[in-house]
Amino acid sequence: MMYRHLPRRLRLDGVTIGDGGICRSRAALSQRTLRYLVPRHHPQPSRHHHANASSLVLSSSASSSSSLFGAWKRNATQQQQERFISFTQPMLSREMEYEGVPPDVAKLINTHAKKVQTPVSLQALMRTGRGEFLDKHFEDAAVEKHTATELVLMQVASFLRRELPIRLAHRIQDLEKVPLMRDMQSVKEVKQLYIQSFLELLEFDKKIVNADQEAAFSRLVEGIYERHSRVLVQMAKGAYEFRNHIAAEKGMNAKDVFAKMEETHDFLDRFYLCRIGIRVLIGQYLALRQPPVDHYVGIICSVTSPYEIVKRAIDDAAFMCTRKYGDAPEVIMSGRLDLTFPYVPTHLHYIMLELLKNSMRATVEWHGPDADFPPIKVIIADGSDNEDVVIKVSDEGGGIPRSNVKKIWSYLFTTADPSIQEGMVGVNNNEAVDHGIDSPLAGLGYGLPISRSYCRYFGGDLSIMSMEGYGTDAFVYLARLGNSKEPVPI
Repeated sequence: MMYRHLPRRLRLDGVTIGDGGICRSRAALSQRTLRYLVPRHHPQPSRHHHANASSLVLSSSASSSSSLFGAWKRNATQQQQERFISFTQPMLSREMEYEGVPPDVAKLINTHAKKVQTPVSLQALMRTGRGEFLDKHFEDAAVEKHTATELVLMQVASFLRRELPIRLAHRIQDLEKVPLMRDMQSVKEVKQLYIQSFLELLEFDKKIVNADQEAAFSRLVEGIYERHSRVLVQMAKGAYEFRNHIAAEKGMNAKDVFAKMEETHDFLDRFYLCRIGIRVLIGQYLALRQPPVDHYVGIICSVTSPYEIVKRAIDDAAFMCTRKYGDAPEVIMSGRLDLTFPYVPTHLHYIMLELLKNSMRATVEWHGPDADFPPIKVIIADGSDNEDVVIKVSDEGGGIPRSNVKKIWSYLFTTADPSIQEGMVGVNNNEAVDHGIDSPLAGLGYGLPISRSYCRYFGGDLSIMSMEGYGTDAFVYLARLGNSKEPVPI
């Protein structure tokens, strides 16, 4: 079969084609692309022919490919080139489609997904909450009509009215594109949830210019915030369904297969990081509407004390450990116990609870429930010139095998008891919550990657160093200046 010559430097279906040849491997060509490469005077190939054409291209050697396209280039006419360009225009401009979504709704999603998300920083959230940017949003006449609090709330609500549909549209597209996992029932339900919230936001007034509109908007986003509170559990169910689906095909090596599914793992990392961003924006707005609390601007505490938060996390982790094993190791804290800095206390509590819970479990299981446990050590480090606040959690719980170190960051790899996973799938959605000492996520392998996402959201990070046969050190890095913008991926 002869293929029509392409114009120079044409971007088609994610493949750059230039100078009459393909600049990337033709393995990247989709069957839809191949359909538009056949001569116009030929009948439209059947699905069977598409597969054959795809096989032909993928199996061609470099030399035969070169001669094929060389002959094609030499024999092409200007009229043929023009016909090809006009024939491919509908495909190049074709919008993304969504399973079970009407065309008009799909168009709205595509339109908003083309818009750029606006990243925020912890400092920006605090300064906006204090009203430091009101002069950039309101004119003098508007300022005179409202109190300072009303102006701040209207400003934040206006930003959310514009920003949230964009962020939800990006996530809807991501949920639609992820291979295989998008077919899991729980993932489909999450996508419908996002579409519902997306449409509700678009139905609200585009401009929020008075207190009544702002109050109505707050009720809308509060409902969305509550409705999405179980998404983490729902996506965990989707991962469980996905594991079962792959296990049925791959057999006993399924766990290793999960850990190597980089595209799916990247999707989940992206999804959860962006979900944190959406919940921070809504949570900050709703908290600003509550009576003021000393040292707080919304959900951000200007004098967050790692020492106090670690103490509460120790109590919660010890309760969980004692409930399961009958005892819990001692935790010793040292370092900058007087340190305070601006941060979101709930985020830091979740991170520390996860690390301490893991350390306690590893220590008890490594030494045995009747042994004298070596203490877990928490060190808080900071200096006046430090870039980060660093918290180290060190245990003697036997460490992690080197072959598993990379897998601990995967959402698709878990060593949890299958009965725990099955029990999680049966949890009533009304009872399932993201975090907490009774969360069904405990033991499902989500804790570490989610904790790392919390760290990275405001410019920090989380790393694990292990010595197999001895213990593990976890390092939490938190940007102390709060000027890092959230990493909002596409």
